[in-house]
Amino acid sequence: MLLSEKEVKYKKAREIGGGGMEICNPRVSVIVPTYYDWERLKLCVAALHNQSFPQDDFEVIIVNNAPDDTPPDDFILPENFNMITEEKPGSYAARNAALKIAKGEIIAFTDSDCIPGATWLEAAIGRLEEGAERIAGKVELFFKSDKLTLVEIYEEAYAFDQKRYAQAGGSATANMVTWAKHFETVGLFNDSLMSGGDNEWGWRAKEKGIPIVYAPEVVVNHPARADIKSMLKKRKRILGGSVNIKRKSAKNNFLLLLITGYLPPLRILKPFIASSLPFWKKCLAALLCYYLKVYSTTYKLALILRLAKPERA
Repeated sequence: MLLSEKEVKYKKAREIGGGGMEICNPRVSVIVPTYYDWERLKLCVAALHNQSFPQDDFEVIIVNNAPDDTPPDDFILPENFNMITEEKPGSYAARNAALKIAKGEIIAFTDSDCIPGATWLEAAIGRLEEGAERIAGKVELFFKSDKLTLVEIYEEAYAFDQKRYAQAGGSATANMVTWAKHFETVGLFNDSLMSGGDNEWGWRAKEKGIPIVYAPEVVVNHPARADIKSMLKKRKRILGGSVNIKRKSAKNNFLLLLITGYLPPLRILKPFIASSLPFWKKCLAALLCYYLKVYSTTYKLALILRLAKPERA
């Protein structure tokens, strides 16, 4: 079993839509979309069950975005967890489905492949009680082994820069916490997007005057991608969302993209300026960074010309 029967009563989630005991007035609603990811979701469920924040004060809404994929027999939910389904493809459609039924005055987002730290909710709520309106928490990468692949070295140097996202007004939904009332002001996520919808919502919140803070003590652990195939798949998702958001301006700037898109990006310098990585790792990460820009430019041009279609998140 995933968790001890001596600690809490469980309900097997064999039927999609099934869940545990409902908490009438939870203070926090944790939203976790999932898509063919039961094994990693088990680890996420265990981490949420082991939060330092009282279980009676929060609910967890898991949204299965693959209705034809039912949970395995050994997938078990604690009593304050519930599972629903969302047929519309995309993690933002899944998050919106959960937002429509969430009861908490605080909404916390993470993903099925994430492992929240034990004090994740407690630290986030502490920040909100101190006056924060939106929180971009730290996303801490972990690796399969001490011997990193080239892609893992790149991830170590560049991935999940939540501080930079927050400075621009956004946050990755792998670790974002905010007051529920802000979704009434800003609206739901743009569920036509396959990627980039978290930052797009953040930009809209910023336009409404709702500030965001980076909170390094609010920690979620995330597995680093280890191979180039998964890295390029991620890149295609991000670009698909970006072009959908800015398709008109992308068309207008086609020539500019063609000219500048193959120049080395400024962010290639990041590990040399703000990283304690060994010099050889910085060089390898920078080389892959440049390769990814070339790949991204080519794929973005294909999207603008409709020679390729955006991939789902």
